Amino acid sequence: MLLELFRATLIAGLPVAAASYGLVWWSLRQGYIGSVNSLKEMERGFKRRSKERSAAKKDQKRSRKAGEKTKARSLGLTLASVRQQAQQPGPSVLNTFHGKWLAFGGGFYGVVGMLTYGVVELRELRDFFLGFESFYELFANFGINMLVGILVDAVTNFVAAIAWPVYWLSDIRSDHIWIWFIIASTRRKNQY
Repeated sequence: MLLELFRATLIAGLPVAAASYGLVWWSLRQGYIGSVNSLKEMERGFKRRSKERSAAKKDQKRSRKAGEKTKARSLGLTLASVRQQAQQPGPSVLNTFHGKWLAFGGGFYGVVGMLTYGVVELRELRDFFLGFESFYELFANFGINMLVGILVDAVTNFVAAIAWPVYWLSDIRSDHIWIWFIIASTRRKNQY
């Protein structure tokens, strides 16, 4: 059981802790959640940011449904000015990792989902390139079928990352699976 504890710490605990620390550190450094002085303020900032992201997606969906021309007419603007406003990024545009983290729900579930997505994608890439004997064979087989296969694999990998408990339960062979979940989900004060 001691060996299992060591394995869980090395394989699950350290990556989750490092990813959590990195995401929170980068969020604070980039000002994604504003200035915070306590853990409660930080949690409120992340919740606010998540709500803002959801509201922006809903507004974007509504504006697409209404159409750019209708929006321009109602505001008395030209179509070109509406497009120009839509293309200007806000002051705190999320980077790829933070966007993925929030796409997976944020918090612990989001961190593990994002890490699972990375592990699954890296394994897929490794298997993809190892499936060809040379670069010539890779380029010779390149076509629409390969692109469709890559797209299907990307969607499948996203689903596997969302359902990360099922993925890891099938990947980890252990009689003490509860140790893995405790180690991965343990909050550390120095993590924030």
